[in-house]
Amino acid sequence: MNRINVILLFTCLFVSQLRAQTFNAAKLDSFFNALSENDKAMGSFAIAKNGKTVYQKSIGYRLIDGDKKVPANAQTQYRIGSITKTFTATLIFQLIEQGKLTLDTKLSTYFPEIPNSKTITIGDLLAHSSGLYDYVNDVEDKEWITAPRSKAELLKAVKEGKTHFEPGKDFSYCNSGYLLLGYVIEKLTKKPYSKVVSERIFNKLGMKNSMSGISNNTGPQEAKPYQYQKAWTDVNDICFNNVIAVGDILSTPTDMLIFIEALDAGKLLSAKSLAQMKTVNKVDGTGMGLVLIPFYSKKSYGHNGGTYGSYAVLHRFEQDSLSIAICTNGMNYKLNNINIDMLNVAYNIPFQIPSFKTVILASRDLDPYLGFYTSEEMPLKITITKDNNVLRAQATGQPAFSMEAIGNHGFRFDPSDLLIEFHPEKGTFTMKQMGRTFHYHKEK
Repeated sequence: MNRINVILLFTCLFVSQLRAQTFNAAKLDSFFNALSENDKAMGSFAIAKNGKTVYQKSIGYRLIDGDKKVPANAQTQYRIGSITKTFTATLIFQLIEQGKLTLDTKLSTYFPEIPNSKTITIGDLLAHSSGLYDYVNDVEDKEWITAPRSKAELLKAVKEGKTHFEPGKDFSYCNSGYLLLGYVIEKLTKKPYSKVVSERIFNKLGMKNSMSGISNNTGPQEAKPYQYQKAWTDVNDICFNNVIAVGDILSTPTDMLIFIEALDAGKLLSAKSLAQMKTVNKVDGTGMGLVLIPFYSKKSYGHNGGTYGSYAVLHRFEQDSLSIAICTNGMNYKLNNINIDMLNVAYNIPFQIPSFKTVILASRDLDPYLGFYTSEEMPLKITITKDNNVLRAQATGQPAFSMEAIGNHGFRFDPSDLLIEFHPEKGTFTMKQMGRTFHYHKEK
């Protein structure tokens, strides 16, 4: 959760004759209604087919202030996190097409003070192969990015941070690369990034509900971020002025669909530039501003985004002329599951709407789990507490979160794809997340 990027990959299986056709919108409505009624998500969702929006749904609230609750609608604006990087990459390729720079242009041309700048290229920054210190994810204090920072402070963090590898020798998702690309755009155009992206993309395409450079909670229709702790509560999110060109854009699913459709149709870039954006590495399927997102035997390209309180997905299946966009400001469920079920409906694949039944435990039943846990496999230490009959977990330097009981000493936190299975007789638990397993033991 404490990352701007949320890498979202589906299990890639072979399915023959998988094709989009008229889908069951009523079932999709029922699915989203179930999410809303069970406090599993708040947000807006849209599907485009053959260049036209064929489905749109909004659930939950864009603002909760005591008894005041403002429902979300199609015009509600959400922070789309790292999907901003696709816009930034598009602007860089536009400048390349204008002859302002090339993929081989060295970073030292603009920022000679950055480590390895004489060998880091624009292409390395785009493809996450610079090896630079990540000023968002590599800092120990995850709250550092929630306070306003000057450009000098941000550059200093990148400059003084330890590099991970020699430029071009490996791949590692790096927010610093796109921060620098945003600054390069400003140097070459002599305009703020927010104005450049508005002129070259938002205004050109008629994306009326999209904007950049807007401070937290100041967008006219902005959805505030929330987390579920027995009720939807405020989240202290990233300060978005710190991540301009990296993860600050406000948008809507329908606006994002306009963008991805236009990008694929050649309205923003040449076919050559788009092909370069789609050229992905074999490590994690990341390209130059686009990410490969498979679904069964199908391949789509897009990006995912996550702040401390908002999550988003945007991707397009070119062969089927099908695009999916998701924006949320409250998640108490797996974002991956929402994406998959939207695709199940779009491709007429049967699926069962979850019942969301949970196990109700008494407060005393939680006592055997409470304590301070450490792991030899993971540097994060975890404190397990309770709030009446709700079990809560808090990792070092991160906010606490409530978990749902699922029986047999199991608890889950769906937004982070987290499952904890306790072994109270041994004073241990097993934590499973994103396909990885970690073993923890209680400190005495």
